[in-house]
Amino acid sequence: MYTLNHKKIALRYMGITIFCGIFTMIYYQFSHNVYSVYLTYLFAIPLVLGVLPSVLLLGEKETGKWGIVAINAYHSGVATLAVSSMLRGIFEIAGTGSPWQEYLFYAAIVMLVMGVILKGLKR
Repeated sequence: MYTLNHKKIALRYMGITIFCGIFTMIYYQFSHNVYSVYLTYLFAIPLVLGVLPSVLLLGEKETGKWGIVAINAYHSGVATLAVSSMLRGIFEIAGTGSPWQEYLFYAAIVMLVMGVILKGLKR
């Protein structure tokens, strides 16, 4: 069982959010005025699924105990969802696609749900 430091997690996700925003801006400089919703809102994934939950959990006196599997599953799900969105945006701008990106999206959802369920079981 691990007690999480939600302040550090929120700061890390804020850095990832800023990186995603900068990545999108740089990529759009070379995209010849072609845009994708998946790339435009890439920053929102770590912001909503990482920063927001961590900030909301800052106020709790007892943050609860997390199992290492729940921690890794949830954070891996957030990362996989962000990569999936980035790839989908890049593929749309390039005018192509890949079925693997869709599998990556479903894997991310499974990991996110598994992390939340395992957290609920540890209470």
